[in-house]
Amino acid sequence: MAITRLPGLIDVHVHLREPGATQKEDFRSGTRAAVNGGFSLVIDMPNNPGAPTISIERLEEKIKLADAKKACGVGFHYGTDGSNMASFAEATKHPRVFGLKIYCNHTTGNLLIEDKRKLEEIFKAWESHKPILVHAEGTQLEFAIELAHKYKRRLHDCHISLASEVKLIRKAKKGGMNVSAGVTPHHLYLTQGDEAKLGVKAMMKPPLATQRDQDALWEGLLDGTIDLIETDHAPHTPEDKAKGAFGIPGLETALGLMGLAVHNERLTIADIIKLMYESPKRIFNIPDQPSADVEVDFDVSYIIDSKKFKSKAQWSPFDGWKVYGKIMKIHV
Repeated sequence: MAITRLPGLIDVHVHLREPGATQKEDFRSGTRAAVNGGFSLVIDMPNNPGAPTISIERLEEKIKLADAKKACGVGFHYGTDGSNMASFAEATKHPRVFGLKIYCNHTTGNLLIEDKRKLEEIFKAWESHKPILVHAEGTQLEFAIELAHKYKRRLHDCHISLASEVKLIRKAKKGGMNVSAGVTPHHLYLTQGDEAKLGVKAMMKPPLATQRDQDALWEGLLDGTIDLIETDHAPHTPEDKAKGAFGIPGLETALGLMGLAVHNERLTIADIIKLMYESPKRIFNIPDQPSADVEVDFDVSYIIDSKKFKSKAQWSPFDGWKVYGKIMKIHV
C-alpha cells in the first residue's frame, strides 16, 4: 500500500441544483458527494432553472443556502441573460464569485445568448481579471475567442469536446492569449460509439463525439492545451434522465477515472495534481486551503457502484467500471 497525499481537489464546474431543483441535488448532498470524490472546493454554476444566479440578491441567497449545508468549500460563477450588466461591477468584486458564465449554446436553463451583438456587450461590460467562462461549441467558440482578444478578457472554455475546439484553443494560446480550457472525464472516456449501449445515460451537453475527437482531447491534455479536469456534475432524477435531461453526476467518479489513466500510464500523479488542483487554483485565483488534503492509494482498484454515491443521483454511465485511486482519508 502506497499512500499519496494530494491537496484537496478543486472542481470549477458543478451544478448543485439549489435553489429550484432540490429533488435532483442540494448543497448538502452535492458537497457530500464532492468530499466523497476527494474535492475540498467546488464552484457552482448559475443556470438554476427558474432561479438563475443573475442578480446580487440571488447570489446572496445561494451563498446563505450553501453555507448552512455545505460539507466543503463552495464558490459561485455569476450568470447573465444579457439584462443584468449593471450588476457586473458589484459581482466582479464579490469574494465568492470566481467568474462569469455565458451560455452560447443550448443547454439546461434559460440563459442562452446567441446574439453576437449582445455577446459583445457582455464581454465589454465584464471589466474584471476574473475569467469569462463559455459554453461555446463550434463557431461560437471562435467568436468568443475573438471577443476575449478584442477586450483583453480572460477566457475559459468549458467542457471542450471536439478536435476543432482543441485546435482553436491551441492556436489562441500560441498567439499569447490568456485562454484556458477544461475537459470532463466523460468526454475523455466515452464516445458516440457508447450511445447505443448506454442510452439516455450518454446524453450530454456538449454531446459525446467521435474517437478522433477523443484522441485530440487526450493529446490536448498531455501537451497543455487543455488546462484542467472539470466534472460538469449534473445530477438528475432517474425520471428526468429517462426523458432526455443532459448530463451525469461526476463528482464521485472523476478521481477514479483519472487514477485509471495513471494505471494505464496515460497520466502521472503529478498530472492529476496539476489538472485537478494547481491549474484550477491558478486560473480562478482560488485562495489557499492549507488544511485540505486527500490521502489516496493509486495501487488499489475498485468497482464504481453508484448506489454508494452521496449524491442524490445514484446512477452513472460508469457503473461497473474498474478504476484506480481509492480514497483513504480526506480533510476539508
